Amino acid sequence: MLASGHVVVLQEGPMTVATIGCVVLLAGFVLGSLYKAVRYVRMPMHVRWELYPVAHEKGKVSYGGSYFEELDWWTKPRETSLVGEVKTIAEEVFTLKAVREHNPKLWLPSLLFHYGLYLLFLLGAALLLGGVADGLGVVGLGWLGGGKVLSLWGVVALGLATLGCCLLLLRRLGDPTLRNASSPADFLHLWWLLAVFALSWANWLVVDREYTVAAGFVKGLLRLQVGGSVPALFVAQVLLLGAFLAYLPWSHMTHMFAKYFTWHSVRWDDAPNIAGEAYREKALKLLMLPVSWSAPHIKGDGKKTWLDVVQERGES
Repeated sequence: MLASGHVVVLQEGPMTVATIGCVVLLAGFVLGSLYKAVRYVRMPMHVRWELYPVAHEKGKVSYGGSYFEELDWWTKPRETSLVGEVKTIAEEVFTLKAVREHNPKLWLPSLLFHYGLYLLFLLGAALLLGGVADGLGVVGLGWLGGGKVLSLWGVVALGLATLGCCLLLLRRLGDPTLRNASSPADFLHLWWLLAVFALSWANWLVVDREYTVAAGFVKGLLRLQVGGSVPALFVAQVLLLGAFLAYLPWSHMTHMFAKYFTWHSVRWDDAPNIAGEAYREKALKLLMLPVSWSAPHIKGDGKKTWLDVVQERGES
């Protein structure tokens, strides 16, 4: 297989240490993400925000209305719109609306950074699709095995991601207020990703300009048979990226899928609390949990329940 003027042999054979490491790290990412998602699903009922507009409110979003404003609302069927939620989430994903409104100085660097990550993710998906297509003998997708299209794709993606990452680092380091508000993890993530991008640039320039090595490696992973001679620079890139992905589910960067729960299940949850319905029954069960919070306004002793606390506060 040719890669930037160098002959790289990716023959089928026993799994190498790099392949095994890659499989383990990717499995860590998948399993960690699933674990976090299940944890979110099983969390207790949240405290209602009661913030409007609610994206799925049909016909009332434009002025921040709610079905609660209807006379005898509990006797009428609720009208919701999935389109409203999809539109709002798409606007946030593709324009970072919240960042633009609440932290405009970070908006452009964040936008460049996220678009670069989106394109890199799609590049990885394209290589995976190419490997699957090759295994199934699908014709017409040979360009996913490497070439000028993937080369240009990679340059644009890496360029946006690297520029955005550098600008975010400079912004956090150069703004005293933002620097003091940033946690060590914020800097760790950016420096780690910048190291991944640096290795990716080195691979593109020296080893794998048309992503033929990457495509061959992915095909081998799908068969669990990558062996032979793989450039050390490429192995370093794969393992560093894999380590970041395995770590990602345990970081606050899980907002990539946690946002569904914080928006759909928290921010937009306006389900009515009506006697006899599931929402009411769930709330009552939570009210019976013991309270150990010893703050003066709660005075929990681990024995009385939240219902006791509510009744005590109501009498005071």
